[in-house]
Amino acid sequence: MDWKEELRSLTQNQNNPSKLRFDESLSKHNYFGIGGNAAAYFEVSTVEELTTLAQMRRRWNVPVAIIGRGSNLLVSDAGYSGIVVRLIGDFNRLDFDQNRVDVGAGVSLPRLSKLAASRGLSGVEFALGIPGSVGGALVMNAGAWGSSFGDLVERVEAMTEEGELIDLSRDDAQFSYRHSTLKNYFCVTGTTLALTPGDAGEVENRMQDLYNQKITNQPFAEENAGCMFKNPSGYSAGKLIDECGLKGYRIGGAEVSKIHGNFILNLDSATAHNVLSLVRHIQDHVKRERGVDLEMEVQLLGF
Repeated sequence: MDWKEELRSLTQNQNNPSKLRFDESLSKHNYFGIGGNAAAYFEVSTVEELTTLAQMRRRWNVPVAIIGRGSNLLVSDAGYSGIVVRLIGDFNRLDFDQNRVDVGAGVSLPRLSKLAASRGLSGVEFALGIPGSVGGALVMNAGAWGSSFGDLVERVEAMTEEGELIDLSRDDAQFSYRHSTLKNYFCVTGTTLALTPGDAGEVENRMQDLYNQKITNQPFAEENAGCMFKNPSGYSAGKLIDECGLKGYRIGGAEVSKIHGNFILNLDSATAHNVLSLVRHIQDHVKRERGVDLEMEVQLLGF
């Protein structure tokens, strides 16, 4: 038996909602619409499956990448030689208890934002316009409009490299700007958030206002991976790129958005090579003209 046969045996139960496909194109599993094939694509629905996968990774020495909804991701044109995972099923839990919510890592941020607002719970209004999942938001400490996910966290549930579930405090996660230490674990599986009670109508209006501002000032129709660069301390990455006259600059099928300079768009079957060439051009230009280093926020897979 090899790792592919063992993986296949996990999904042989017909009642199992998990999905497994080999040699799967990753371009249809990320918002950029770019990337080659994964050796295996696995939608994991139970903690037991995830535990087995963690143990398989060590036993077979096969790479595993948890990609969530692929909203902050650029995949190599060559694809990924291991197992790409999306969390579904049990990881889509969403349970409210007064002002606290126990939420699985697979839950989409817009769903969390809408349901919290409908209950008059404030704190995640900013997340309506972020197309990712809770797991990715935790690992990257996603945020917008001055709010960050880590500010709301009471505890995080994670899985170790050995497949053991553990509880972590907010301090354990060491949240900072677009960063946490949660990437050191095999997988984040869920979290408990503490939200602020309020009037449902007011929370929903505030959420919608933030969303409207986002869709007005950022590209939504074209394929992209969200903000390409982190904001350097004291600067706006988008403003720096705009001031350097780079809006609309294009390499192959990849173009700097004319709406917001911190977005790179896949306008015409762009390749990952096109995107990274454009990233390097932007970084070199901003460094030369403004003396500022731009660090990528979008995560790379398969490079």
